[in-house]
Formats: sequence, C-alpha cells, structure tokens
Amino acid sequence: MAGRLFFPPGGVVTTPCAGNSPGARVTNGWNEGHMAEETAPGTKAPRVTIGLPVYNGERYLAYAIDSILSQTFTDFELLIGDNASTDRTPEICAEYARRDPRVRHIRHATNLGAGPNYDHLWYAARGEYFKWNAHDDGVLPQFLEKTVAALDAHPEAVLAAVGILEIDGEGKELRRYANPLPDCDSPDPAKRFSAIINVRHQCEDFFGLWRRQAMVGSQLHDSFTGSDRTFLAEMALRGPWVKVPEVLFIHREHDNRYTRSVLLKNRDKAESWQNTVKPVKGSSTYFHLVIYKHFWNLVTKTIPPGATRMRCRWELMRWWWADNHMRGVASDILRGMSPELLERVRKVKHALVGVSEEKGPGSLPKM
Repeated sequence: MAGRLFFPPGGVVTTPCAGNSPGARVTNGWNEGHMAEETAPGTKAPRVTIGLPVYNGERYLAYAIDSILSQTFTDFELLIGDNASTDRTPEICAEYARRDPRVRHIRHATNLGAGPNYDHLWYAARGEYFKWNAHDDGVLPQFLEKTVAALDAHPEAVLAAVGILEIDGEGKELRRYANPLPDCDSPDPAKRFSAIINVRHQCEDFFGLWRRQAMVGSQLHDSFTGSDRTFLAEMALRGPWVKVPEVLFIHREHDNRYTRSVLLKNRDKAESWQNTVKPVKGSSTYFHLVIYKHFWNLVTKTIPPGATRMRCRWELMRWWWADNHMRGVASDILRGMSPELLERVRKVKHALVGVSEEKGPGSLPKM
C-alpha cells in the first residue's frame, strides 16, 4: 500500500462507515492511513465505490446522485465528500443517505480544497473498482454495468473509458464524442503516454471507472493545477485502458464550472481552490511547465531504465511541438512576468490574425 495519509481533523460521517467495526482504527470518521479494506462482520465490500466531491453544489447535486442511484448495476457504495458547504448541500446529502444505505455523507468541518477532498474519497473506498463523479456531472443507467464488464473482461486494464454526452447548464445537449486518444489501449507504455500528453483533451476520462488496486501509490488527484492531466499520464504508464464505445458519461459545461469560473479568470484563486491549506504556488501561472516537470518525474518513477524509458523521454521531447505547447509555455512565462503584458500581446495577436474558432472534441465548447 501507499504510505500513510494524514487526514485533517474534523471529518464527520453522517451514516455509519462499514469499516468502523470494533477493532478498526478510526479518526474523525475516517479509517486512518490506508485503503478502507475493513468491513463490518457479516458484510462484504461492494464491487464499486463512487466518490462524489462537492462544495456548494446544491443546483446540480441531486441530478448527479439520482443518475448514480439509477444504475442497472447495483453493487456499489456512494461516498459524498462535502467540503464544508454553506448552501443546501448538507441537507441534500443527509436526505439521500437516510433513504439509501449505499450512500454515505462525509462532511468536513472546514473546506480542505478540491485535491484533499478527492483523495480522501479514494482512501475511504472499499470497492474493487473506483470512480470519481463531479457534483454537476451524471452517468447514464448502464455506465457501471458496461464498465465493470469491460474491466472484468480485461484484467490488464487500469481504466474503462466511455463515450461522452456534453450538456449545458440547463441540460441541453451540446455534443457527443469520445476523446481521440490513439493507442491508450496499447501494450506499449510509451505509446499510451504519448496519447495522453500529446493529444488535446479535457481530461474527461479522469471520470471513468478505475481498477482501484492499480491506483495504489499513484499521485491520485493531488493539489496542483493540472493534476488530473498528470494523473491520467501516470495511469497510462501503469497499464492500458479499455474503451467502451457507448455514450455513458454526462459531462456538464456551464459558466460556474471550475475551468471557466476560476482557472481561466483567476490563477491565484485556482491554486487555493485546489488546496486551501497548502496551495501549490505557481502551478496555475506556470501551468505548462509544472505539468511537464510532473510528466518527466512520472517517467522516472514508473518506468525502469532502458529502451521503454528512452521512448517515453522522446515523447516528452515531442510534447514541445504538439498541440501548441510551446506557445503555451511562452504565454505562461509572459503571465509570470506581467499579466498585463500577456493581455496586450493577446490583443495584438487577435487584431492581426483573429480569434481561433477551433472547437474539436478536445477543446472547450463555446458557451
């Protein structure tokens, strides 16, 4: 197992944790320092754990929970990590926990930030398979049925990825697609790594169904801007993905989504959004350089010295020329020097060559 994880004080479980049996080590409602393998006498762990992190998500939360509880595959637990919400989120969570024994409402006394909230849910999970579900997203009824079957049929796979239905804030369909990630199902780690780092995508596959044991010792969500992207890269190095072609994941694009309302508007706020206690300074301002450093370190951590590591390093060299990454690095450097200078450069560029209207599957849709 991974090293011990410190859980800040104040977590409250409003429904009993199956791991909180006599003899289990518990701190503030959490099984301390390891994956929550313990179960109460006479019970067995569910096959799937779904972790739903939320902060002030009253508008869409019931939609997300209802879509999960409507699954045709029913052997799962739903853990809701409530990050000290101040709206009606606690009441909504408590009501669902009262009505359905598969639901556990885990409420933090203070807002820890998105990163720790996401990771706590993984450490509290008991299922063989694991999925994160954002509070404003949903899943179609056969999501678990199809993805569990796919992972069962492919024991070498670390992730089951699905087709995506994208909707707006009112539930109107925007588009249907699957991320164009060639070779993510390849037996070659270098090809899988290249698919994640050199092809444009919005990291929706982060919300697929994971083999939980394959995640042990990984960075998980972590607390720096772009950590979902580096987690996908790490897991691609660890094993192949299996693709489920059906559209089963419902991704909601709206103006209050983190990417639009925080990351693209206030880089400093984005860092504290990820971790309120220890924000990773510079991870938003120097976004491209920070994730590149993590990519490099992940290869060192995951791939032994030899030909495969060398080919992964080659893909990292290709990264600079793929998907306008070099331009992104230049923008990050300008932003670090002077956000005002970056804005002036952008205005000159737009005046000379116009604004790109590219809206492929890997790009944010126009709202």
